[in-house]
Amino acid sequence: MKLKNIITAVLLSTFPVILFSQNKLTRQAAAKTALENNYGIKVAKNNIRVAANNTSREMNGYLPTLNLSAGPTGSFGGSTQKFNGALGEAKVSNAFSWNASATAAANYQLFNKTRDMNLAKLKEVLNLTDLQLRQAMELNLMQVYNSYYQVAKLVENGNAVAQSLGVSRRRLQRAEYRFEYGQGTGLDVLNARVDIQRDSVRLLNIRQQLANAKRNLNVVMGMPVGNDFAVDTAVVYSPVLSEQRLIADAKNNNVAILMADQNLAINEVDLQVIDAGRKPTVGASASYNYNYSDNANGSFIKTSTSNGLNVGLTANWNIFDGGRRKVQEQNTRIAIESQLVQKEQIEQELERDVRNTWENYQNALFVLEVEKNALATNRLNLERTQELFNNGQLTSVEFRQAQLNLLNAEVSFNNAKYDAKVVELELIWLSGGLLDGVD
Repeated sequence: MKLKNIITAVLLSTFPVILFSQNKLTRQAAAKTALENNYGIKVAKNNIRVAANNTSREMNGYLPTLNLSAGPTGSFGGSTQKFNGALGEAKVSNAFSWNASATAAANYQLFNKTRDMNLAKLKEVLNLTDLQLRQAMELNLMQVYNSYYQVAKLVENGNAVAQSLGVSRRRLQRAEYRFEYGQGTGLDVLNARVDIQRDSVRLLNIRQQLANAKRNLNVVMGMPVGNDFAVDTAVVYSPVLSEQRLIADAKNNNVAILMADQNLAINEVDLQVIDAGRKPTVGASASYNYNYSDNANGSFIKTSTSNGLNVGLTANWNIFDGGRRKVQEQNTRIAIESQLVQKEQIEQELERDVRNTWENYQNALFVLEVEKNALATNRLNLERTQELFNNGQLTSVEFRQAQLNLLNAEVSFNNAKYDAKVVELELIWLSGGLLDGVD
């Protein structure tokens, strides 16, 4: 028993030190760290870089192309040629001849409406990729805030258990003194020791949960798993939230609505791409050619050289494609109609989510106020119970019950405090303002 008392004393003395000896990590700092280091956000940022590259003029054929080609060829053989009259015949055998050529060709599209519309579509896709990054950032921030307040909740609950453990230790000390001087019973001592053991186990469990919660937060922030820190347990609630304002902001700023609008914009450009296919394309080309040949001895021409510059314009106009563009246009318009329906559904679901979350928030604030009053009542009750217990007017069992009532009230208040804040952040997330104030 003495050894267990020593262990309990160590737990009580070290727990607050563990909580407050590390560098304090604020919620804002946790959010910034996550936005910089989170792996999913890094991938989303790389997707934006690729989408931006796809909108470059180089990628979409706005610059001329230049090709160079050159090479020699050789032949080995013979020929026999017979002429009319007295010329007779010319015969060449086992002869070697070769020639070389080089060409430089440049091509440039002067007019291509399809190319212009494809570039416009890629720019709209880039805007959609930006929204996808924002969506990833918001999801990550909600994970950070949930994990952060889980750590804060366990810190507060751990402090409550540590304080209760201190009360149990003082009660054991008093019971041992009373028993030593014949004013108490051995049962009081045993009960106090059992309560200390239970409080110690509860404290150890909370410490383990706290360590796990910190590791979870480190992973979400993209930090080393073993990184240790303290958190700010203070909570401030927004005094300016309004249900109707939240609904209006959600319909204008929620990322799901914005992504639906962006998909509509992409399909609108698809119609322009289809229409651009009805326009002609005009291109220009230029080439410089050089040829040299060296024929075998006995050939009519021993060597020859030729070179020249060629310049041309080409136009291509697909007047009728068999009706494929017409069907594509019909399908695209149907897709736009479907996306308008989906957007309407998103708006309705979003309003529902805001209203439900708003009611949850109001209920959470009410529960918080109730738990706050209950905590104050239980603290006062323990103080009076302590006086009666010290005067011998209450049993240790009755005192323990008051102690447990206070501990449960503190845990319930802590849970209500952080649950209300998380619901408030969900409201801000739905309204599209979660990234405001986060650099």
